[in-house]
Amino acid sequence: MIKILIHTDSVLLPSGLAETTRAIFETLLDKYPGQYYLHQLGWFHHAAGRGVTTARWPIVPTRVVNGKPDDRDRYGQLSFPSLVKAVKPHIVFAYGDLWCWDHVLDSAVRNQFKLVLYYTVDGQPYFGHLEPDGSTHWGRLLSRADYLVTLSKWGLDILKDGCPEIKDTPATWLYHPIDPERFRPLPIGAKEEVRRRILGTKYRGQFVVGWVGRNQFRKQNHKLWETLHYLVHGDWIKCNDCGRVTVMEWDHTRRKQKDPQELIKYDKGYDYSHCWYCKSKNIEKGKPYDVLLALHMPKGDPSWNPDLMARIWKVENNVVFTTIHEQHRQLLPNQMHEVYNSFDVMFYPSGGEGFGNPVAEAMACEIPVVFSDYSSHAEFAKYGGLPVRLESMQPELHHGIYRAVIDTGDAVNKLVQLIGNKKQRAELGQRGREYIKQFNKEVMVESWHKIFQEVMQTENNKLYLATA
Repeated sequence: MIKILIHTDSVLLPSGLAETTRAIFETLLDKYPGQYYLHQLGWFHHAAGRGVTTARWPIVPTRVVNGKPDDRDRYGQLSFPSLVKAVKPHIVFAYGDLWCWDHVLDSAVRNQFKLVLYYTVDGQPYFGHLEPDGSTHWGRLLSRADYLVTLSKWGLDILKDGCPEIKDTPATWLYHPIDPERFRPLPIGAKEEVRRRILGTKYRGQFVVGWVGRNQFRKQNHKLWETLHYLVHGDWIKCNDCGRVTVMEWDHTRRKQKDPQELIKYDKGYDYSHCWYCKSKNIEKGKPYDVLLALHMPKGDPSWNPDLMARIWKVENNVVFTTIHEQHRQLLPNQMHEVYNSFDVMFYPSGGEGFGNPVAEAMACEIPVVFSDYSSHAEFAKYGGLPVRLESMQPELHHGIYRAVIDTGDAVNKLVQLIGNKKQRAELGQRGREYIKQFNKEVMVESWHKIFQEVMQTENNKLYLATA
């Protein structure tokens, strides 16, 4: 029997990390009974119990102080060594960002287990403290793993290209497992009933553009309100020659279209009488669409004030939060397909994803996706949606990971295309489901089983010295 210590979000949380962990290891226990013993160090376990209430393996919580995470043990920095000594795992499976388990790579007990990392590479360049000589601090740490797994080929390529120190480390990529029976399309009649229940009284039969995710800077979801503004107000022109959309610059202070002499994106004085890109006068004026933006997103995350964003862009009457209705605060994981089925289109302008669970889940529900053409989610979303070109890349503070910024005009263009073409939406939805269901739990867990077996059979003569 292989003993595995899981090191990630508590599986009793409704998070993407917990969702993936459940999909892998619950299926592993079912498919290979008696071959695995599991234990977990559960990050943020103190907040568990919303939606998922039982776990199939013991969970040791990270420490809390006055009901909040102890920053000294936020990711198990204090709890991990003693748990390794108690459980004596053959393998530690760590899943998340490097700064969540860098202490594992540099731990005083590192030599007491084999280490498999499931790494959420979500941006580039991903050097991680690039040194003057071209070496990387993160690469040196990652070379202490016995096996590296990323959630996409895109992520693996970025990691290998950015960290030369791991060139000899066994590595592969595996998608997040999908349950196509759980994430499934609903018939038209059922979809309409679900919409009225999930979206509430703001839904009046409009075309629904949906978003599922965190309110985070890296997801660039401020583009949701911006794009919605142009759809609702029709402040754009489309060129009949080059096909591109030029959006009319918005004055956030005065909440109206900018004066031509105050333009930033375009030359001062540009009057939208011709296409900005090819200069053709063969254009048509945009028209307003009755669109509802449905957000399955917590308001409490720190990146954007969603109510303020809606007021700035004058779309207050076209935004609904699925979670503001009391009856939906406790949505169970097996109800998430209803959220996706309440959308006509999923709009995903994210600046970078390790995988992009909501995109894959929406595709499994036959919902077409309009997505930023960058990072891991773009790798598979192209089989069930339309890509949006990038306007620029923007680095985050401190660590310098670059995030994509979409071309708003192209987002408007792609959404208008799908709003007006029901047949294309259906074809993209069906094609997306057919593609993504190849990566179902039973298929993907077979790959994980092989990795764990390979790691167990590998002789490891390395000895790692803790540096702290």
